[in-house]
Amino acid sequence: MTCKDWEALLPAYLDQDLESGRRSALKAHLLACPHCRQMLGLLRDVKNSLQTIPEVEVSPELRRRLLSIPRPKRRFRINLDFLVRPALQPVLAAAALFLTLVSFYAFSPQRSTINKTVERQLHLGYHRISKLYTQAESLASTLLGYRDQLLVTLNEKNPLFDKEEL
Repeated sequence: MTCKDWEALLPAYLDQDLESGRRSALKAHLLACPHCRQMLGLLRDVKNSLQTIPEVEVSPELRRRLLSIPRPKRRFRINLDFLVRPALQPVLAAAALFLTLVSFYAFSPQRSTINKTVERQLHLGYHRISKLYTQAESLASTLLGYRDQLLVTLNEKNPLFDKEEL
């Protein structure tokens, strides 16, 4: 251990809070190190000086006057510290992007062209969805005719199926 490590143990040594093994090791170090002995002497002097300072009693009059001091009124303040939390930053970035896009749309001179393009894309999307829905309905109705045959085939191929149950 270095002298800094031993110096950290000196206050506990003075208060007799060190375990016996460390206490004896520190005593041995103090016999060999004049610097640490001097530090221990200074700490003892400070401790003794602090013990000689008398405790001051607060007079009842001073206590009453201190307690009669009015507390400052709380003013209404808006606290916006929650806005700088890391968890909220992606949400704020998305909101800023959304507001930027809305402002470009709102103040764009080609707003009518944008409206027509969006309407056309929506119409094409609805048309594609309705075609897929119609195809799915026709496939489902076609498979209903083969339902019984499919169930029998699947049951025959299933190794866990018990043929005696039929």
